[in-house]
Amino acid sequence: MNNKRATKRALLTSVMALVMCVVMLVGTTFAWFTDTASTGVNKIQAGNLDIEVQYRTTADGKWNALDNATDLFGAEGTLFEPGHTRVVELKIKNAGNLALKYKIGMNVVSETAGTNKDGNPYKLSDYLKVAATGFQQYPAEGGIGAAMEWAIFQPGNIVKWTPHDFADFYLEYASNGSVHVLQPGAAQILGIKVYMPETVGNEANAKTPDDAASISFGLNILATQYTVESDSYGTQYDKDAEYPTTADNAADLQAALAAGKDVMLTKSVALTAPLSISKDVTITGNGYAVISEYPVDVAPTAEVTFDGVNFAVPKNNNNNASSVYASRLEGKVVFDGCTFTNPQWECIQITPKDGAEIVVTNCTFIVDGTGTYAHGAKVERMLHIQNTEATGDYTVTITNNKFIGTDKVSNSVIDVDDIKAFGNVICGGNSFATADGTLVTTLADKWIYVNLNRKYDAASVATNTFAQFTQTSAAALHH
Repeated sequence: MNNKRATKRALLTSVMALVMCVVMLVGTTFAWFTDTASTGVNKIQAGNLDIEVQYRTTADGKWNALDNATDLFGAEGTLFEPGHTRVVELKIKNAGNLALKYKIGMNVVSETAGTNKDGNPYKLSDYLKVAATGFQQYPAEGGIGAAMEWAIFQPGNIVKWTPHDFADFYLEYASNGSVHVLQPGAAQILGIKVYMPETVGNEANAKTPDDAASISFGLNILATQYTVESDSYGTQYDKDAEYPTTADNAADLQAALAAGKDVMLTKSVALTAPLSISKDVTITGNGYAVISEYPVDVAPTAEVTFDGVNFAVPKNNNNNASSVYASRLEGKVVFDGCTFTNPQWECIQITPKDGAEIVVTNCTFIVDGTGTYAHGAKVERMLHIQNTEATGDYTVTITNNKFIGTDKVSNSVIDVDDIKAFGNVICGGNSFATADGTLVTTLADKWIYVNLNRKYDAASVATNTFAQFTQTSAAALHH
């Protein structure tokens, strides 16, 4: 009996001990072997592809930027005859941090045929030659580079010159078939000369000075990324990188823009129909390429930059064509370094909606009285921006432009209508002249007209606009 009680007591004690252990376990945690590893801050940045090209025309001459240069092979009026040679030295530098490849071409912007002594037509491009030295990569100072630079300007064949046909001059590959590559910070020099061979005779001799042939041409240098930098799969991710798109005719220009590609014009383009732009693109004209004959239409949502493009003599059946339209613009349009000559109606006509941005800077507007205009001897306006269906909350920058032909305008030179606030207009640095070039020292406010949205009372029309648009430093317009 006593043994049974002892056994029961022992069992009860064991159960209670077990319960207490479970209760204690509920309030505790298990311990494991642990360790940690974590990264530091990973920083990446975009690469920069940037090519800089400089030129000079004498061995000890000053280096000048190539962009928009007009004196590479002689200033305007330079006369070529058998044996006449013009030499230019190029320094091509990779100013970015990505390896690049590049190519060089010569583009004929325009050419006028002449009549020779025998009464036959001729073109200069048939009688000019181009020659180039081999590309030489060189250190920043001294060494073979200095000797090469000196030799380029010496007569004869101290350096090896390779001749090319003038109309087909393009340098894309080295003599071994490889592309021209520049590592970041590296530079190369190249000599190019244009000459008329001594073997040319009277076939290129003009009958009279008025019968002389003429030609306008330039160099273009295109660059794109190359297969040097690596990613997780190697160096070939950019093996199909394309050079910037070029165009020298209306069909190629329209096709490139329709595909959303930026375009560099290598010669002037006479449109055969209005040119439509619906994608975000940049058109580069290098200051010499002219778009003529028909207007350019920018779509409402597009963001378009015209850089150094010239526009001339647009036309339609009603004699009221403008050079560039941007109707119901919601996006952004920039005109930088462009020239507008003799439109029928207006140079630029934009009807912006809220949020639109318009920049017109470093441009030249010309109405010289020789065109076919809507008002007989006058255009309607030069620059016209007018909100037609919104609150007028758009922005306009008009700086450092030349307006020539103020006496050939019927309505106003600049017209910014129905804007939300005067401060939405940034202006300054502009100049004004009559068609004969006489500088204009003042214009009434109606000729540079700005008014607030749907308001025409005295407080809603800007005053003293000539002084504000010609002020030295650009600033927001005020009443």
